[in-house]
Amino acid sequence: MTGHRLQPQDLAATFAALGDQRRLAIVARLQEADELSVSSLREGMEVSRQAVSKHLKILADAQLVSVVKSGRETRYSLEPKRLEEANAFLALVGTKWNRALERLKSHVGQEMPEA
Repeated sequence: MTGHRLQPQDLAATFAALGDQRRLAIVARLQEADELSVSSLREGMEVSRQAVSKHLKILADAQLVSVVKSGRETRYSLEPKRLEEANAFLALVGTKWNRALERLKSHVGQEMPEA
């Protein structure tokens, strides 16, 4: 990751917020649209408006969605920066694991007698 690195507590909040199937569904819906209201997000979900609002608050607290108030309606949009930062962290971890696995494979290959 170049530039600003997320602090461990920020990463934990991001992954905790994404660790719920309903919140993941909300993120997926927001990914397909610029902005959506709670009513629009609720379509096709068998949950109350209050439950969707609660999930949106958790996503907003983790800075995964932004809130735009327009008159009486509140609309939500995805904040891609936090997702990009989480993705960069996972890529970094994946790279380190791949290197470790390559070293292990090389080490095991050196110690195995040829048949």
